[in-house]
Amino acid sequence: MKNVYMLILIFLFGLFSISATFADTPDNTLLKYYSAYLTVNLNHAIGSSKILYHLSKEQTFDKDFLETELSRIQQDIDNANNNIANIIINTVGDQKKSIDKYLDNIDEHLAQVSLDLDKIGKRLKEQKDFSPLISDIYYQVNKAENEDHVEISRILKLKVFDEPLLVKPEVELEP
Repeated sequence: MKNVYMLILIFLFGLFSISATFADTPDNTLLKYYSAYLTVNLNHAIGSSKILYHLSKEQTFDKDFLETELSRIQQDIDNANNNIANIIINTVGDQKKSIDKYLDNIDEHLAQVSLDLDKIGKRLKEQKDFSPLISDIYYQVNKAENEDHVEISRILKLKVFDEPLLVKPEVELEP
């Protein structure tokens, strides 16, 4: 009788161990989607910072528009950080070790962007020139996307999505 209890206990322990192992296995197919969304967020921040840089060179500009766009850049950076966290969660084993350096680089770039955004707010209040900070934002986000993220995509062998095909429905001719 004792052997039967012991056998049942070992069986249940094995069953729980197996289910826990499979439950924690990350879904590697999500990597390409998080990577694609990271690209979208970083490219949006790059484009916005480019526009804001040129706007900052104008003699007059709409301060509300500038603040709205700066908050959008901050939102893009926040979304990019979420995508990076999801990439980390869904990367396994040796793959994670091989991209850690590039993830750290992206993290440093995005942290600098957040600092620059805070400084811009202070400079706006003091009515000082803030275009060098916007230039730095562009530089930091551009390096994050076009150097570090490209390298991560290469290491993980993430495919680039093909352009969607436009499917035109057949037009029925009237009799």
